[in-house]
Amino acid sequence: MSDEARAVAAELRAIAELLATRELDDDTLTVTRAHLDAVRATLHDLPTRPRWYEIDPSDRALSRAHHDEFGPLRGEASVVALPLVFEPTHDGRVTARARGGVLHEGPPRLVHGGIVAACFDEVLAVAQRDAGIHGLTTELTVRYRRPITVDTDLEFRAWIESDDGRRATGRAECRVGDDVAAEATATFARLRGASEES
Repeated sequence: MSDEARAVAAELRAIAELLATRELDDDTLTVTRAHLDAVRATLHDLPTRPRWYEIDPSDRALSRAHHDEFGPLRGEASVVALPLVFEPTHDGRVTARARGGVLHEGPPRLVHGGIVAACFDEVLAVAQRDAGIHGLTTELTVRYRRPITVDTDLEFRAWIESDDGRRATGRAECRVGDDVAAEATATFARLRGASEES
């Protein structure tokens, strides 16, 4: 995917934030809708791209590339992603950074707890994938230690704590500066026949 596609997704996220934070009159909305209708019609007439699993469901590199571009939490070309930005893995630990804004607000001035839980699910899934487990989440438990305010830099860290060959357990934490704001534990069940290659 091109840098232009990522830039378009960033613009659409910015538009969504403006829709949520500006007093909008009907005339402005009518003009805006006309512009967006034209853009949608242009995109609609383009050829449909096959989903990664329609090309080769066993291709893990293709799956990873798709989620990096269009995944709902980390996709740089996804209009619904925060996005979570992953850093290189060190010592078997996964690190990702995010910043929840007004679109992710639950209680006043706080990031919605479901958004935090979804971020945990994503970083833990990447950790188990990178560990060669290639499983599915069967349980996710989140403990919120303190409220997380919007427009705050968050750092998620995840690692695999145990793996018995059938099931694996991962742990993660969400940090705001030096403080642990939330913790999570996940259980993964290995998919039968899953390759150990990532």
